[in-house]
Amino acid sequence: MASKKIEDAAVDVEAGVRSQADEATKVINTHVAMSAGFGLVPFPIVDVVAIGGTQYKMIGELARIYGQDASQERIRSAVISVLGGGVPTLLNATMLSSLVKGVPVVGAFLGLALLPAMAGVTTAALGRVFAQHFEAGGTLLSLDAKVIRAHFQAEFEALKEKSAKKPAASVNDAELVAA
Repeated sequence: MASKKIEDAAVDVEAGVRSQADEATKVINTHVAMSAGFGLVPFPIVDVVAIGGTQYKMIGELARIYGQDASQERIRSAVISVLGGGVPTLLNATMLSSLVKGVPVVGAFLGLALLPAMAGVTTAALGRVFAQHFEAGGTLLSLDAKVIRAHFQAEFEALKEKSAKKPAASVNDAELVAA
């Protein structure tokens, strides 16, 4: 009798964890699509601000799914600690993609090709890193910057490589998150 109750409790816990992971995947997919969409905004800088806001919102939603305190200050600190040394590289690539849109004719096409892909990959990697951190019982305050930063870089490179191997039309948000 007691073993049946323990077994049932284990099944309930597993279902709860699975449902959190499924909900997190949906949140990440939604925000990857939003980020990529904001990459299509034709106005330089506005697109980058919208993408950053989308990423902050995603992390806040992921934190809430896993029962974490999601104040803006904690989210900001966590993102800075994750991206850390990668911020200049990512910002330079993202800003360059955004600013290229200002070049007449050719720039618009290049910017529209580069920024949505960069935004989607960055958002997917960031979402996956935070979801995995929360699933493991981590909090916004318990981030080990070096470990998380290395994990983010590995996710980012893997997703970037995966998206580069497929034609843009065949890479969808679920494939990025499921990778």
